[in-house]
Amino acid sequence: MKQISNRASAAIARVKWVAIAGMLAGAVLLLVAIALEWRGFWGGAAQGAGIGLIAVGAYFWGLGDGIRRAVPQAAWLPSRDDRA
Repeated sequence: MKQISNRASAAIARVKWVAIAGMLAGAVLLLVAIALEWRGFWGGAAQGAGIGLIAVGAYFWGLGDGIRRAVPQAAWLPSRDDRA
């Protein structure tokens, strides 16, 4: 199995840290919106933005983790015999 380069590893780590920071910012925004009982359109927008930041952060955290763990070759190959 090939190892990824240090430059690629640093880029993946940066993506994961930005994702974690986004998730924390989203959680803070959501908790502030709930704690201050923001109502109406802007309260809903703040809560939705908080949930959205958490979801996008979780996606990019998983993406970075998946790229880091990816197998460089095909993990499954079909049979190479002459049978159909």
